Amino acid sequence: MDMDQIDDEGGLKEMWQTRVAEKLPPLFEHYKIDPRDEQSWGKLALRLAWEHVPGLQLAFRPKPGRKPTWKTGLGDELVRAVEDVKSRTGKGTEDAIAELKTEPGGIWGPYSVENPGARYREAKRHREQFRKLVEEARELRARGHVLDGLLGLLLTDEN
Repeated sequence: MDMDQIDDEGGLKEMWQTRVAEKLPPLFEHYKIDPRDEQSWGKLALRLAWEHVPGLQLAFRPKPGRKPTWKTGLGDELVRAVEDVKSRTGKGTEDAIAELKTEPGGIWGPYSVENPGARYREAKRHREQFRKLVEEARELRARGHVLDGLLGLLLTDEN
């Protein structure tokens, strides 16, 4: 409501200002905002918007679909194991995976042949992408570029 549009007959404007002044301190208190803070009005506006404007509300709902069963790092371990079987036996990828599944006490037994096959190809693709990133980072550094952030982390002693 625009205060300039209120007709001041009967002290309506003054009464409205008094009521607002009474209601604001509990509002700041409710949202645990210090009214003396320089940013208090902005904080209050954001908190009210987050609570009352549907498009600004955050909803932490579980993602739809099945929970992932393939743990982080398992792809690299699979690639190492498959490459080891392939180098020892001369078998192809699918046969190497099938052999890994039959190893007593192996971790690959519970998975179907198709699942590790897809994860193997995915992990190989990620390894190749990483290798290319490291190569590009080395080239940039050789040309005198300063590498910071994640790009700089690619060139540790291990890579």
